[in-house]
Amino acid sequence: MITSKHRNKIGFFYKHLIAVVAINILPLFIMSGFLYSNFIADYKANLLEAMDSEINLLVATSRSALLFNDQQSAAVLLSSLENYTSTRYAQIYDANMELFAEYKRPGQLVDMPAEQLSTGLIIKGQTIYLSKVISLGEENLGFIVISANTKALNIQKQRYLLIIGVALLASLILAYLLNWTLQRRLTSPISELISLVGYVAKNERYHKRLNNDRDDEIGDLILGVNTMLDTIETHEMQLYNRAHYDELTQLPNRHLLMERLSHSIKVADRNQSEIALLFLDLDRFKIINDSLGHRIGDELLLAVAGKLIKVLRTSDSVSRWGGDEFVMLLEDIKSSEDIDIIVEKIITELAKPTIVSGHRLHVSTSVGIARFPQDGKDCQSLLKHADISMYHAKEQGVGKYCYFNSSMLNKSVQRLSMEMHVHKAFEDSDFFLVYQPQVSSDGEKLIGFEALIRWKLNGAFVPPNKFLQIIEDVGLMHQLSLWVLEEACRQNMSWQQAGFAPVKISINLPPSFIIQPQCLQNIHSVLNDTGLPPEYLEIELTENTFLGSRLIAGPILKSLNDLGISIAIDDFGTGYSCMSYLQDLPIDTLKIDGSFVKGLGRSQANEGIVQSIITLGKSLDMQIVAECVETEKQLAILKKMDCDIIQGYLFSKPLTAENAERYLAGRKMKKHLNSTG
Repeated sequence: MITSKHRNKIGFFYKHLIAVVAINILPLFIMSGFLYSNFIADYKANLLEAMDSEINLLVATSRSALLFNDQQSAAVLLSSLENYTSTRYAQIYDANMELFAEYKRPGQLVDMPAEQLSTGLIIKGQTIYLSKVISLGEENLGFIVISANTKALNIQKQRYLLIIGVALLASLILAYLLNWTLQRRLTSPISELISLVGYVAKNERYHKRLNNDRDDEIGDLILGVNTMLDTIETHEMQLYNRAHYDELTQLPNRHLLMERLSHSIKVADRNQSEIALLFLDLDRFKIINDSLGHRIGDELLLAVAGKLIKVLRTSDSVSRWGGDEFVMLLEDIKSSEDIDIIVEKIITELAKPTIVSGHRLHVSTSVGIARFPQDGKDCQSLLKHADISMYHAKEQGVGKYCYFNSSMLNKSVQRLSMEMHVHKAFEDSDFFLVYQPQVSSDGEKLIGFEALIRWKLNGAFVPPNKFLQIIEDVGLMHQLSLWVLEEACRQNMSWQQAGFAPVKISINLPPSFIIQPQCLQNIHSVLNDTGLPPEYLEIELTENTFLGSRLIAGPILKSLNDLGISIAIDDFGTGYSCMSYLQDLPIDTLKIDGSFVKGLGRSQANEGIVQSIITLGKSLDMQIVAECVETEKQLAILKKMDCDIIQGYLFSKPLTAENAERYLAGRKMKKHLNSTG
């Protein structure tokens, strides 16, 4: 129905043409009508004037015939009317109303009786009757009547109408042709505009433009349309880019990735070839972003994007999935060796230091790999499996990659279940602290406690290394760290208020907490709220805290140390050891990682490492703590190496708050007995 209406409608050009022609022809119609009416009136007047002249002449010449009763001469007089083709008949009546003489044109009848005649003019239909009295002085001799028809007038009317019709038709055709030609020339740009608008509306493409060499209003209209199309095309391009490309890196975003991946799957399926999907997550990016700010983080992402593009083959593509995650699509894969070569290039390239605004940053990536068709036959499956394998790569350490296998699905479900349990544990306050004593190497003096977090799930302890990373991933680490800090300080203050000798409480804080801008304020608030003096708080950090965030962490640690808070490096020797920060930063204690302590007495190389750490710490005036000391042999070796503090099951396992209080009470009692004995 709509198509039919569209097909039958009259266009603007033709409407305008009809209007112009009508306006041109209308005056001709009016003028022709006016001339026609004047012609008819003039013709009638002329006919009546001629009849009046004839009747006056006949009246004058017929008097003698009536006086002398000469009917023959009267008839001759009337026959002179034969030359007037419009005359039907003429009659002369005497004074007694008797017919005296008459003339009748052949085929004409007398249709007006004398009794009905009156002096003057009678018009009946197309017939005219004109009568006049014939008199001599005051004597009435009779009267004469002439009847004429207007047939000649009708013939003249038809001829005149024909002439007018031909003239009007010729004028109409001429006006139409002239106006059509003129309108076509004038409205040709309008027609082109209409065609252009129709093309744009139908195809939704905005690349066409009209040539414009006019300087009139139509030229302004064409310029306006071209400018409007330029603006629309620019906006369309911007919208397309926003919809398909990442605003920061200008890499394809996840929407365009899905389109390309879907196309690649179809091609690979048709060609019986393989493709690989790499899911990349930057290791430690959150620490850099939080410590140095989002601007530095954005610049680092740009640098990473450039490195990824650098290692790509021409057939491959890289997209930014979001945050610090990237996805690479590798097509036409012949074997897993092809994937290994590319992935190793990526890991090697990203491991190189990146200079961003004067900061020398180290960033690595964990890569998960899923292949078509063996690991999934659609986009969602491949992405899901690549993501799962990426998390397994992270579990192996930084800068690792892992291929997907079906057994990972069970682990993924387990991880999701663990995330749900972690959230529930926060809601139900299921986390609690235990306290492991730190004792002087001679066993005589209690130096302090290390607060360790514990969690029971369904009655069983969950190892911290199983849930702490999940807490970090789900964004709850800051909340947990703040709770640990507050709970440990409150407990230490409680022991002091109970009359026990003050000791330090050591707390592990993650890098993400230390580099937060509000770190100092949070620690100040906890100390003020609990009343614990700063000298009885020790904060333990790993070496990774200083990797990439040293400029941020350094001033914070200096401020904490100025307050009297001790700073310890935990698990020393297992991270990115760099001796310079030991000298530059206000570090009070080195804690030897338990893996080295457990190897004491088994390997001279291992003992050499431990001795080197102790010697290094002593040279920098630091206290040395050995973790995981479990045997007398380990203790003896550590004493010989001049280790200051021992922590491990040899002296005590981690204790609940109640058992730690009993432990304090026991040592207090032992000290009292020794002093009185």
